Amino acid sequence: MRCISRRSFLEKSGTGMVAVTAIPALKTAAQVIGISSFDADVVFIDGRIITVNGHDEIVEALAIKGNRIIAVGSTPEIKPLIGSQTRIINLKGRTAMPGFIENHIHMTNSPQRTWINIRPEIVSSISDIKDLVSDRIKITPKGEWILAWGYHPERLKEGRHPTRHDLDPVSPNNPVAFKHREGMSWTFNTKGLRKIGVQDDTPDPPGGPLQRDNQGVPLGPMFDNARAVFIQPNLPQTSENDFLEGYRWMCGELNRHGITSAYEAGIRKPEQVIAWRKLRKEGGQTVRVNLGPYPIYGSDWNPNSAATKIYEAGLYSGFGDEWIKMGSLTYGVDGGIFGQTMALFEPYSNDPSGQYRGSFRVTPKVADDFSLAAHTRGWQISAVCHGDKGISLALDAIEKAQLAHPNINLRHRLEHSYLWNPELIKRAADLGVIWNTQLPVMAAAGRWATIEAWGDRAQYGFPVRSAMEAGIVISGGSDWTVATLDPMVGVHALVTRKLEPLEDGDVLNPEQAVSVLDAIRMYTYNGAYTVSEEAYKGSLEDGKLADIAVLSDDILGIPPDQIRDLKVILTMVDGKVVYETENI
Repeated sequence: MRCISRRSFLEKSGTGMVAVTAIPALKTAAQVIGISSFDADVVFIDGRIITVNGHDEIVEALAIKGNRIIAVGSTPEIKPLIGSQTRIINLKGRTAMPGFIENHIHMTNSPQRTWINIRPEIVSSISDIKDLVSDRIKITPKGEWILAWGYHPERLKEGRHPTRHDLDPVSPNNPVAFKHREGMSWTFNTKGLRKIGVQDDTPDPPGGPLQRDNQGVPLGPMFDNARAVFIQPNLPQTSENDFLEGYRWMCGELNRHGITSAYEAGIRKPEQVIAWRKLRKEGGQTVRVNLGPYPIYGSDWNPNSAATKIYEAGLYSGFGDEWIKMGSLTYGVDGGIFGQTMALFEPYSNDPSGQYRGSFRVTPKVADDFSLAAHTRGWQISAVCHGDKGISLALDAIEKAQLAHPNINLRHRLEHSYLWNPELIKRAADLGVIWNTQLPVMAAAGRWATIEAWGDRAQYGFPVRSAMEAGIVISGGSDWTVATLDPMVGVHALVTRKLEPLEDGDVLNPEQAVSVLDAIRMYTYNGAYTVSEEAYKGSLEDGKLADIAVLSDDILGIPPDQIRDLKVILTMVDGKVVYETENI
């Protein structure tokens, strides 16, 4: 076995923690911090425990008292901590690891779980979608919205977005709105278009293209900033109670997948924050959350947004505690990957005209002003960018802010950031920028939005290994509801680089694959580092929070192709079991 250590809460230094080799020393430490009995509350034994510490040590056992890990080591070393009331969890060779940390998720979308699910796992054609709409109309009063989410045009038999001409015959009396799986694209029937204020002669808003027919009439599909102008203000509004119920469901779903911390990417309304406070007060919060205000929703700051008011109130990144904390200040730079609106230096390879290079959601001046404002007021920047030109604009803005105030270190972040080039990798590394990316999105994008859209440039798509070797800290997440929130899908994609549908056998840049341990670090320790929380979570070390996930098998002992099939069988948050499939 590799070197195992047991470390006390007291013996910490700026360079790490000093090993303690005797149980009595640990007992003394426990007494000093106020633990009346040193018997552990819970011990895990006989497992493959991935610590994700500085040496990637694998141990057999660990012990927990209250909400903290008090010892890690071999099973014989931990057994003296077992008392009459200790729960013993025998892992039987299975993997235990730090709880997954979800780096970018839209939990505010959880009320949409009641919408019609038209993801590619459910439907394969526009005809299938129309059947589901027809069924929903039977139980929906005339004139009320029919809402659906998750369609993926390239995976429909027709290979395109549904349009008003598809939807009008099946829904002549109800407005219909479909949300693309990426969330940055929508499509409507005619009644829906009229309901949100789009007429046949309505122009495109800045950074918000509308798909049109040969006469220039909107067909229904619309992209990017169209959300801020037409969609968000005019769809049915979500209540505080809707968010509360959604978050309660969300905690269960996250825990079911071993996720113990999640970083909300888009706070815009007071109800979205108040609902978390209520859930915590009632005892239903089982996931630690960082809330990211998103004051730019469209082409500039929204002065009436709760996100802007949070900024103006003088709050800052890190304000809060271990359960609810302010995250980064977020803005959108360019379009998205699925709708092929991300901003590129060179035209899309699958564009028949050979001219189309995507679109921006903000101007360089807005990006510069936003980044400087965030940087100087203590806010970590999250720049939501996708294409190489979008990444370049985001880095320009961060660099200008850092040059203006070089003594401020806030670990600014690029969100998503799917298509790079070597120069951008070097620039990001030199600036110390974190890359918050989502490999389930890479898998879900398939060959249509990567290999076919980027051509030869696809060699720089999701360049995880190159970025890691350049010294960029990379964290992992899902961007749910864009892709599944199951971290096993992300780890599988990091290790195999396989695109969906898996049966097609498409692989994106296999040379950019990383090891399982590297992938796990991205989904645990690096996620904590992203928000400066690595001192107390993200790895299984003495003194850290007892946030733990147990897998159904040994992730290091199975073929990579089987990683995606692993299940979480137990999740612990703050020393308490919040999800368990069997009494292990």
